[in-house]
Amino acid sequence: MRSKWLHTLVLLTVAGCLLGQQPKSQPKPVTTANGVFLGKSGKPMAGARLILCQAFEDQAKIKLLPNVPTATADQSGRFSLRGFDKGRWTIIYLPAGINAAIPNEINISALEAVDKSLVPLLVNYEVGRDKPYEPRPWGPQFTLLKGHTFWSTGPQMKVWNATVRRGPQGPFLELRRGAVWLQNFDDKSEIKFEAWSF
Repeated sequence: MRSKWLHTLVLLTVAGCLLGQQPKSQPKPVTTANGVFLGKSGKPMAGARLILCQAFEDQAKIKLLPNVPTATADQSGRFSLRGFDKGRWTIIYLPAGINAAIPNEINISALEAVDKSLVPLLVNYEVGRDKPYEPRPWGPQFTLLKGHTFWSTGPQMKVWNATVRRGPQGPFLELRRGAVWLQNFDDKSEIKFEAWSF
């Protein structure tokens, strides 16, 4: 009886030592992306605060996820984002000098909606390139900033290229070719982000 008890004690001690010698799990490497944020004019968007967000196109939503990185563009428009999962992301932002609450979720279904065309005789044509449109409301929550363009399908049109502001202060987001700006982010990605209306 005593030898069984001693044998069990020795086995537990050896097992404890072996467990203590197991290699410790390595921390997950931190992903980084560097980029430049410019206006369409080429002017740096210095001081803009950028927030990396996930776009759920099938749900027409942009969502902030926990611990999503943010960055502030420097005087030359350069920024760096750290600690994100590789994948397809969008960026929402606040230009320098603007402070606004950032909601955890933005419904963008209104930005995918169509309206009566300004030029119903033009079919499959981008309008607004030759003469910039002034800012206009689009749906109950959004404003298309100066210089936006539309895609005319004849009787209807949709937003094509635009800087869009949500609410009176923001945040701001970018639409390209009728969809929210998206890009694949990998580790050490170089991002060129452009504000259509600046």
